Amino acid sequence: MPILLDDIDLSAAAVAAQKTVDPKFFSSRLTGSGKKTGLLNESLRPINTATNTAYAVDRDIEVKQSSTHHDITTALVPLAPITRRSLLSGGSFTLPVPHVDDRFGLDISTPANVWDVHFDMTPQALTVYEDKAGDKIRRDLVIQYRLELYFLKQGVAEPERAVSVSRSVGYGNHDAAVFLQWDTSPAENARDFIEEVLSAAGLSAANLDKLADWMDEYPIYESITRLAQIWDSEAISDTVCQYVQDMPASPTEEQLNMLAVQLRYLENYNVPLEAYRRIHQQLDTTFSAPIAAKLSKQNLSLLMNHTLDHLDRMKGQLITPPQPTTAPVFPPHLSKQQLDALSTHEPLVMTQAGAGTGKSTVILERIKYLETCGVPASDITVLSFTNAAADNITEKNPNVGSMTIAKMIIDIYSMNHPTHKVSAIDTIINSIDIFYPNSQFAATFRHRLLEVDQNKTGAFTALNTFVENHFDEVIALLDRIEQTSLELQIIICYQKIDDMSEPAHVQSKYLIIDEVQDNSVFEFIYVLKYITKHAQSLFIVGDASQTLYEFRSANPRALNTLEGSGVFATFRLTTNYRSNQEILDFANVVLGGLETNQFANIQLQANSLAVPTADSFQEKVTLDYHEVARLTGFIANDLQPIVRNTVIPEYVQACLDRGEQVAFLAYARREVALIQEVLEKAYPNKHVASLVSDRVYATDIFSKYIKFFWNDVLQVQPANASFVVSQGIKDNMGKLTKNAGNANVEKAILRTISEWWVENSAAINGWVALCNQGSLPANVFFDRLRDNLLSFEIMRNQQKLNVNKQKNQERKRKNLESKADLVVSTIHGAKGLEFDNVVVLYKEDAKMTQDTKRMFYVAFTRAMKSQYVLSYGTAKNPPIQSSYEQIVNALTERDEKNAQRVAGIDPILLVDDEDAGTAGDQQQVAEAV
Repeated sequence: MPILLDDIDLSAAAVAAQKTVDPKFFSSRLTGSGKKTGLLNESLRPINTATNTAYAVDRDIEVKQSSTHHDITTALVPLAPITRRSLLSGGSFTLPVPHVDDRFGLDISTPANVWDVHFDMTPQALTVYEDKAGDKIRRDLVIQYRLELYFLKQGVAEPERAVSVSRSVGYGNHDAAVFLQWDTSPAENARDFIEEVLSAAGLSAANLDKLADWMDEYPIYESITRLAQIWDSEAISDTVCQYVQDMPASPTEEQLNMLAVQLRYLENYNVPLEAYRRIHQQLDTTFSAPIAAKLSKQNLSLLMNHTLDHLDRMKGQLITPPQPTTAPVFPPHLSKQQLDALSTHEPLVMTQAGAGTGKSTVILERIKYLETCGVPASDITVLSFTNAAADNITEKNPNVGSMTIAKMIIDIYSMNHPTHKVSAIDTIINSIDIFYPNSQFAATFRHRLLEVDQNKTGAFTALNTFVENHFDEVIALLDRIEQTSLELQIIICYQKIDDMSEPAHVQSKYLIIDEVQDNSVFEFIYVLKYITKHAQSLFIVGDASQTLYEFRSANPRALNTLEGSGVFATFRLTTNYRSNQEILDFANVVLGGLETNQFANIQLQANSLAVPTADSFQEKVTLDYHEVARLTGFIANDLQPIVRNTVIPEYVQACLDRGEQVAFLAYARREVALIQEVLEKAYPNKHVASLVSDRVYATDIFSKYIKFFWNDVLQVQPANASFVVSQGIKDNMGKLTKNAGNANVEKAILRTISEWWVENSAAINGWVALCNQGSLPANVFFDRLRDNLLSFEIMRNQQKLNVNKQKNQERKRKNLESKADLVVSTIHGAKGLEFDNVVVLYKEDAKMTQDTKRMFYVAFTRAMKSQYVLSYGTAKNPPIQSSYEQIVNALTERDEKNAQRVAGIDPILLVDDEDAGTAGDQQQVAEAV
């Protein structure tokens, strides 16, 4: 079958053409392209770095984070692979000896000297300050350096590494040693550091006056770029593994704790998969099994590798389906790829399935095949990402267990902790403040939860470690406040997986997981540990390139980790049954730099014998690019007129005239709303179906009021307490919500207060009556009232979430079933769906991030018949436009060769249906990418 990009190795070409590593790897705040402009540029030197000493805090910067106070945003950006100064200065750790071209050689004048002494420094971290108080944003950059003074013994070969020593111990016992100091103003302080160390050694240097000249040439931009290249490659594992090897033979608890922090520090950046495998192997080699296991828990990727290793060791004990007693009969439409995947008898199976390749079909046929092998349906459980997908499995296989992984965890947790109600983290934090105002343990637990709620780097790992180290105390606290959260549920289920009771409906022998790429990394880890516990068979289906839920800790590399581990039998589905080849060619080329696709080696091809031509490609894929001065101005000023005056008359109307559906996909809700407004005005008699879900916001108004103002309630008689609560919330909205002054928000709060009173007035008045009779002490009444308010808040948040979820699912189902002529949706909302024709709003960005590329991969693979890409950007000739033109050119050349073949003009250039597009045509496209 003629496929334009069949067998093209996009990975090498795409990476070479698109992937560059520069200081922006660490933070987009590091503005500048490497020239003389921008916050960090090639001309920056230590002597002209505008260090504001008031900002220069001397500390270990180990977490990438930012905070804003009084119009000043402070961004902390760690840089060095190893950051803990207390460990590096400990006497056993080593650093690479810098290249002779990078270091400053000292001219030691002491006659009896036997040492070559060199100075160098390494950017360790930086802090960016943005002051927005004035008319213009003012930025300050503070760089923290590690100053390094190397002593290399003369007469021996120069070693690759030097031992870090303290000034009290000295360097005499080593052939190569290095003294360290951290500093934010090396131009002012480096000379003093050198002279102090030399003086202590009885040495002096004759050329220190030239240090300023060396400093004037020190390339900050280049040095930080080198660090970015280390982080972005397997070289990071060399550094960390060496660090682990340098640990003392019998490390102290303090040293192990510091190493744990260092491993957690790796979560700041996107460390390659192979690097994590090597680091995990080094931990296993260096330490005992209990210590290696404890250290692996400090980083989710390391924990994934650790769990996979354990699973691999017991693979032989996992259940496998028996051979079928009679030859199974498969539907004739199944491909060989699909048949190979669904009929395997391996205990651990991963199917990497590209968009539109029949993931749902494979799962349904896998269930039928297991039943053919004699497996009862009741022994099979399918875990889906959404309730709608789970309901679909139940509808077609009522005897098969079907639920979301979240539902499974909730049910297991509830069986073991029935008094813990699922609550919002804000309410839990307020409750901790209410019930444990003076507890240091509670304060630390609160801090860990807050970091998770703010999605801070490494927060989930830190919370998991904290719960493990204080498990009984955590459970006692949750028992007291009678609350939990989804994050705490899975952590606690993981920690006590071997001891927890499980409801019958979650138990099975054959576990199947659909859309597995959307599960969080910790959900992956939990499932792997769960099947290890039950010796189950596991069959997972997913597409790492369609991971869109990183905001809830989904990681596109998790699937790649499973594949690269060798623990799973891996199958690939690459034949697309949804789109024509023209649409797939466009997606394959434009998004050729998608790392997840490169790793999985998936390139989509259509299930069609039709040969794409230049004309058919331009007919089925339209690119409409608009060069703009400012990106934000396009959405505000240009989007609606272009949709109204160009997209509708030139594309949409023709689709509707053919009786076909058109879907508009955009990234943001605002963009979708603007498009929907134009469509509704242009087609007043047509239903424009929106797949955008309503948002739901949890309230913590009652728990926050109790935390800050409960003493006001305690000052009145029980009969007046409810009034004080209601009035107190109304009077203090400015302190209880960030949205005070918003009429809709205040109206909603007043409505919630009213609903609380309507639902609880009878019970509260009953308690008041008991107080008046003297049979209920006042302090007990106030405790009941407080608990009643908290319970109402928790219940109301659950109701709002569940009702909103059901409403969204029902509306989406009805809109899809209605087959509306016009559909609008965010790209996230269209995931898993398909439409006749699709208009995609595409923002061009030469340095597009991988998560954005995955989003557009989803968007570009929704259309069945044709696609219109409405693109905008500031570039004159953007990559998407040049890629489109190269596809057209390659197809045009192939069309000409085919025409010559038909005419019998040049038999040397014959291109038959079996080999079309596999040589020169493909090379052109590969070069275009």
